[in-house]
Amino acid sequence: MIDLDRIMPEKLKEVLGDEQARAYLYLGITAVLAVLYLTFVIIPKSTELSGTSGMVNELCGKIDRVNSRVKRLGVMARKLEGLKAEMEGYSRALPGETEIPEFLEELSATARASRVKILSITPSEREGAENGNGYYRELPVLVTAKSGYHQLGNFISDLEKGKRFVTIEDLRIRYNSRSPRAHDVKLVLKVYVSVAEEKK
Repeated sequence: MIDLDRIMPEKLKEVLGDEQARAYLYLGITAVLAVLYLTFVIIPKSTELSGTSGMVNELCGKIDRVNSRVKRLGVMARKLEGLKAEMEGYSRALPGETEIPEFLEELSATARASRVKILSITPSEREGAENGNGYYRELPVLVTAKSGYHQLGNFISDLEKGKRFVTIEDLRIRYNSRSPRAHDVKLVLKVYVSVAEEKK
């Protein structure tokens, strides 16, 4: 039977004494340590880094989206100012209750300019319907006049181009044999009146 205790130290001395064998031994130990380091340190850290990299990419995407929204804030603020100015323009086109007589005078002036002879202008006695948003109400105005077709067309066109919001709800033209060029006209206008002033 071979005694390993006596043989191993001699073999070990012999291997350590040989420079080439020693180099192979160091190389083997280094390779084993490298594999262990790779297995227990590099691979877990790289897995952790790849997960972190995904989170970083997601956060970068969120930051980019927030930055683009922040950049659009200036544009949106300018649009909001434009919309406010437009809304004020619309508000000016809606006469308040106190401005109705002024509107009726403008209506008469428009008729005169179109050569339509106004016989009467009668705002409705009944309260106009208020719209759902509470910004305006509708006030019907009955206009009776004498006019030819061409003059009436000019009058309606001028009303549409005017600075106030007015719609035509009803129009009736009756031929008058006593004045063939001036027909009897009944026109119901719908004037939109601001209720903001009334609520103050």
